[in-house]
Amino acid sequence: MYFRKTKIVCTLGPASSDKKTIKRLIESGMNVARLNFSHGDNDTFEKLIDIIRQLSDDVAILVDLPGPKIRTKKQLQDKIILKKNEDIILSNIKEFSDEKNIAIDYKYLTKDVKKGNLVFIDDGKIKLKVIDILSENELSCKIIKEGVLKTEKGVNFPNIELSVPSVTDNDFKSLKFGAEHDVDMFAVSFVRKPDDIAEVKDFLEKNYSGKKFFIISKIEKAEAVKNIYKIAETSDGIMVARGDLGVETPIETIALKQKMIIAAANNLKKPVITATQMLESMVADESPTRAEVTDITNAILDGTDAVMLSEETAIGQYPDLAVAYMEKIIETTEESYFFKNLCRNTYNNRTSETGVNTADNIVSIASAKMAVSSSFIIEDSFIAAITRTGYTASLISSFRPLTPIIAVVPDLSVKRRLALNSGVFSIVMKEIAEKNVKIEDIIKFIKDNYKKIRNKKFKADNNFRYAIITGGLPLGEPGSTDFARIIDLQKY
Repeated sequence: MYFRKTKIVCTLGPASSDKKTIKRLIESGMNVARLNFSHGDNDTFEKLIDIIRQLSDDVAILVDLPGPKIRTKKQLQDKIILKKNEDIILSNIKEFSDEKNIAIDYKYLTKDVKKGNLVFIDDGKIKLKVIDILSENELSCKIIKEGVLKTEKGVNFPNIELSVPSVTDNDFKSLKFGAEHDVDMFAVSFVRKPDDIAEVKDFLEKNYSGKKFFIISKIEKAEAVKNIYKIAETSDGIMVARGDLGVETPIETIALKQKMIIAAANNLKKPVITATQMLESMVADESPTRAEVTDITNAILDGTDAVMLSEETAIGQYPDLAVAYMEKIIETTEESYFFKNLCRNTYNNRTSETGVNTADNIVSIASAKMAVSSSFIIEDSFIAAITRTGYTASLISSFRPLTPIIAVVPDLSVKRRLALNSGVFSIVMKEIAEKNVKIEDIIKFIKDNYKKIRNKKFKADNNFRYAIITGGLPLGEPGSTDFARIIDLQKY
């Protein structure tokens, strides 16, 4: 019996904005639809949200906030050739870029950037070195890596602490739009410190206190890497955003940083997404490269909960094929001895962890460990997590059982907030939100829905024999996970 544990996040864009294509992405394995608010308008996003909701209750919607992304301004020519060792002026008062000036939209330019600093443009395709400060608005630079400048490309200032806030006015507008359209998750761009996440959570709590959202920190700055544990503690999830991270920090360190960030998220029991260029060749080709397959496999073995497709599904020629290849790579990896042995080692290592448990959650952690330990002994089983908030299922997921985790949740919002957690499949049982239910009611509900779940999620020839049920007494009580019980389904 096989079921896919690692989740797939797909970015929607021009190549995947119609109902037919989005349906194919869902059928191919998309768990979370990412809407990149750095590109597009509200009318487009509203249409996409409506299509996703029509097609699926399972797929979560993630709004990726634009953040303080600094860009070059528009230019009169389509392309400007920048040659190595030539001088160029970096200006925040010019309206257009040309052969002598690069216009950018950053008002703190000369305050933050000093002589000798490096400036990367278009993900490092062009590199400049600051030679002198000409005025309050302009820097003299030398081109140290030549390239072709196109309009409105990203600008990075590696190892420079910028004055611009991490959460901008545009971000708050995007938060408002997403909250009012009942999206499930927000990814905060260019996070530098825990306060950035606290600011987002405070805004949502103040303005939308009746709703719950899953907040993800994108780790793409050196400052965020240094603060990873504090940021992860404050966040609901983490994204290894390798695009800007590979520009903001030395590119040769990306693999090591990925492992460190994933390990930090795993240790704090927070789901983590690995993103950027995972199947980039499939923007134009019908199959991935060997290096890409290796990259995805290693991310899974590193401990990622989810993998993300960006341009592959947003602007690529084969969006659903890219998802199908991703699923095939995931299945091959998860069926391997390496992965299964890693899961067992992960459980053993996390069982012996110290310093991460508190008085508030020690009973919940102990109960989750009992459920997972039982699942390794009783292979013909699944874990049923009875949870009103999703916490119990998320906690069990962090111990990486090989058996499925079926989360019994009270509503669709909790179901979709679990869309990133490895190995978790959710079903809605409204009764657990309203009254205390009996274990017999839970078992009957799961059995009534089991065929539908199995056909959709599991590659299996026969039913499970045992259910390992965990939750709180009274069943589903928030924050009270305190038991694990093994049920022989043939007796019910």
